[in-house]
Amino acid sequence: MMIKKAQQMVVFNALTHQRSFTKAAQLLDISRTQVSKQVQQLEQRLGVQLVQRTTRSFALTEAGERFAVHCANIVAEINEAESELVQSSDSMQGILRVGSAQSFARHHIAPYLAAFHQQYPQLDVEMSLFDHKVDLIAEQLDLWIGMTDSPPEGFVARHLADCHFVLAASPDYLARRGVPYRPEDLASHNCITYYSRERKDNIWSFEQGGEQQNIKVSGNYRVDSADAILDATLSGHGVGYLATYLLDKEFQEGRLVRLLPDWQLSQYMPLYAVYPRYQYLPKKVQAFLDFVRGKIGEPVYWDKVL
Repeated sequence: MMIKKAQQMVVFNALTHQRSFTKAAQLLDISRTQVSKQVQQLEQRLGVQLVQRTTRSFALTEAGERFAVHCANIVAEINEAESELVQSSDSMQGILRVGSAQSFARHHIAPYLAAFHQQYPQLDVEMSLFDHKVDLIAEQLDLWIGMTDSPPEGFVARHLADCHFVLAASPDYLARRGVPYRPEDLASHNCITYYSRERKDNIWSFEQGGEQQNIKVSGNYRVDSADAILDATLSGHGVGYLATYLLDKEFQEGRLVRLLPDWQLSQYMPLYAVYPRYQYLPKKVQAFLDFVRGKIGEPVYWDKVL
């Protein structure tokens, strides 16, 4: 019933502005008969005559003039609401809410936000950093960027890159505990592992010439932060199975030594950009996504450290 009322008010508003049933029909892209029928039903529902019509003339009654003001206000509100939404989603203003894996954001998003704001000074960015599974609706996010094997269903998931791993330890640790030359040698080493509610990475995978080895490792330090694993490895705590996106000049400066270089670490984590399904992707989301893609490169720049 409410939809019918609104529809009749829109038709009556077009009629009062066009002062012609034919022109109102053309404006609304409906038939002249439909315009006439809608106005008649409106008058019957209200119990009052709104239009005086003859074959040659058209005029609003006093009641019609008063009602036309309200109809014009309703149509203006509809247009304003729609315009406001279109402008906010199609402009580089307001707030962009982005979620990201903590360590990835620290290394590859946060350092470049100043440059992003120079490009889009009227856009505010709210960053939420977490490593648990994302719920974009509950977290009220426009976009999430992070590593996951299984992107959430019902959303758009754009693959950005594959994050690879490298085995490393500090010179100090290797001087104390010796150098592992084969994957099975890791059984006698203190291995630092990623451990969280969702992931327990205590199986390290290696491949060489078609030979695949999955080694169950252990150690006295398990942590749910990739950055913490890097810090512990640098401090000589143990052997780290490190994501390459964490690294910069640690190998060149001799702070870390790459282990088992003849073996390929076959584990990897896909990096995705995840966002709600839109008929038209908001410009601010597209701009941030393009900015991040431009910074990480293709292939990704951090793998050049290897």
